[in-house]
Amino acid sequence: MPSAHTTAAFALLTVIGLIDGVSSGLFGVSLLFALIVMHDAIRVRRSSGEQGLALRKLLTDLKSKIPLPRAAQGHTPLEVLLGAVLGVIIGLVVFFATR
Repeated sequence: MPSAHTTAAFALLTVIGLIDGVSSGLFGVSLLFALIVMHDAIRVRRSSGEQGLALRKLLTDLKSKIPLPRAAQGHTPLEVLLGAVLGVIIGLVVFFATR
């Protein structure tokens, strides 16, 4: 259910924040990366998935012989939020397990 991409991005963000500090340039870059991943999961993938579902319905209603395209749903905001929380937890576990 949670976004695996968001989980990985936030685990990376957490470890970098704990090792280099939140005022480091690397943390800033990883924060930007994590926000882009979240935006992609919620906005880009979700809207393209909804368009794919609409296209499938249109082709089905028209009884078209065109093969139906695959329509992958993106993530809901809740799934992305849960992925971020899980990523922070995983990042903390990795940081303290390797110290």
